[in-house]
Amino acid sequence: MGIKDNLKRGTIEMILLHLLEQEDKYGYQLSQDLEKQSEGDYQLNEATMYPTLYRLKKNGYLDERKVQVVGKRFRVYYHLTEAGKQHLEETKREYYSVCASVEKVLSYQERASVTPSGTEG
Repeated sequence: MGIKDNLKRGTIEMILLHLLEQEDKYGYQLSQDLEKQSEGDYQLNEATMYPTLYRLKKNGYLDERKVQVVGKRFRVYYHLTEAGKQHLEETKREYYSVCASVEKVLSYQERASVTPSGTEG
């Protein structure tokens, strides 16, 4: 698994919860919105998305409702619960904090102490 995949894996829950903030959506709609909003850079396959949605539901962050669409077929819409909204806000705070910390480390340049004579001390 590559670096990009590992980084993506750490953000899947946050991304899915974020996509559900505005309105209830079904799985295919989530994947399409994700691809559109990331301009194709962040794609999520079903084998990863659905287990994550099931885990979020099990943890109380999502509810679901089934809507009959054609014949006996149903579409499952996911809804962000109040607990899910709180979890999303906490996750976003932690995400931004970690990103800021990583940025500090990556951009850190230690300044060598220089004596008045211009030599390192």
